[in-house]
Amino acid sequence: MAIILIDLDGTLVHSGSWRPVFFEMCKKVGREAGLDPLEIWKFVKAKSLELIRALNYRGFDWQYVFQLVASELGVREVPDVLKTLEAHLSTFSTNEGAYEMLEKIKKRGHRIEIATNGLSTYQLPVIKALGLDRYIDGVRTSDMYKCPKSCPQFFQEADLIIGDNPVFDTYFPKKFGLFSIFFGDWEREVARQRQRLGIDASETRPDASILSLIEAPAAVEKVLKRFNL
Repeated sequence: MAIILIDLDGTLVHSGSWRPVFFEMCKKVGREAGLDPLEIWKFVKAKSLELIRALNYRGFDWQYVFQLVASELGVREVPDVLKTLEAHLSTFSTNEGAYEMLEKIKKRGHRIEIATNGLSTYQLPVIKALGLDRYIDGVRTSDMYKCPKSCPQFFQEADLIIGDNPVFDTYFPKKFGLFSIFFGDWEREVARQRQRLGIDASETRPDASILSLIEAPAAVEKVLKRFNL
């Protein structure tokens, strides 16, 4: 039995699911600041990225990031991210094949843990709302370790990770001894994240790449068999 880590946002959960939450938050802050919601979102993304590039897990703490931006704009009250999220949870969706992948990996006797840079406050409600908790054995979040997926303790005892970010789901995991299965267009995402995060993951190749989650169970077994796990 292996311990398989699987990324949440962009891998199990459709990447656009959070957009309504962020838009409502930006609209409310923008109303108080006298700015268009898109302008607020630019500030929020920039502040979040500044923290993430420093490998500070609070770059994924949306309440903290929105409060920083609001304070700089002279806005005193910031909407509650968790309450806003709860109002939109019914619109969240998984990527095609997510449940089938989890079920097949689970049936093969592996331990499945979700590994996300997001905070438990936000991610646990999403996991429960989508019924992903029925298939998993645990959840690892950045606030548990006070670091994003970039420190050894985040990956302790795990064998393999599946995810869509070349930096956090391949570069750092492989640095700490895990195998990696990349979900998506590797070359495109390596270039995008190199520009975005300032980390070149191009030389740290995943052990397998997939374009559909349906391919993941077979890829997992192939990688584990190759390394006698």
